[in-house]
Amino acid sequence: MKTIAIVPAAGSGRRLGTAAKKPFVLLDGKPIISYALKTLNSSKYIDAIIVASERSCIEKVEKIAKHFKINKLIETVAGGKTRFESVRNCVKKINPAFDIVLIHDAARPFLDEATIKRSIAAAKKFGASVVAVRESDTVKLSDNKLFVAKTLDRRRIFRAQTPQVLRYSIARRAFGRAASRSGVTDDVSIAERIGERVKIVEGSYANIKITTKEDMKFAKGLL
Repeated sequence: MKTIAIVPAAGSGRRLGTAAKKPFVLLDGKPIISYALKTLNSSKYIDAIIVASERSCIEKVEKIAKHFKINKLIETVAGGKTRFESVRNCVKKINPAFDIVLIHDAARPFLDEATIKRSIAAAKKFGASVVAVRESDTVKLSDNKLFVAKTLDRRRIFRAQTPQVLRYSIARRAFGRAASRSGVTDDVSIAERIGERVKIVEGSYANIKITTKEDMKFAKGLL
C-alpha cells in the first residue's frame, strides 16, 4: 500500500513574533519545515510528499526541498485560508494510486520513524488514526461564565498531535463533503463528522508544535 504525506505549511508565525513565516523560521540554522520534510523523505513508509504553502512561498518551499534533497516531494500547492482548506487542496491533487494519506504539521520538527510506522499501521487497520499524548494535568470543563461545570476523567483525555492518517478513500469523502468546515482544528475530526472511527496512537511529548517563543526555546533544548 502506497502512502503520501501532506505537510500543511501555511502558518503565519504571528504568535511566534517573527517577520518570517513560521515554516521558514530558523531552528539551529535550518528552516523549521526542513526537519519534518527530511524525516518524511527518509522514511521507508512514505512514498511521496505534497506541501501546502502560501502561494507567495511556493518557490521558497521548493528551494528548501532542493537544498535538503527532498526527492519525494512531488508537488507544492497553494494553501487556503484555513488548515481544512489547505489540506483539502492537497487531497484534491492526490492520485488514487495512493492508499494512505498521512498529514503532518510543518511546525512539528521532532517526528520519528517509529511514530510514522505505528500511525500508518493503525490507519490501514481501522481507517483513520491520530497520534496523541495522554493529558497529565487535571482538566476542568467550564460553563460560559468560567465556573467549573465538571472535572473530566483525565485517564481518557488525550492531546492530539500529528501525524493524523486516513485511508485515501476516507480522505476523499471527508474533505469533499463541504467547501469549508468552521471550528475544525485538526484533520481526523473531519473523518469523525462522517461517522468514521479514529484510532489513537500514543505519541511522544517531545513531538511538539512550535507556535510561541517558549516553544522555540523548548525545541532548541530538544535538539
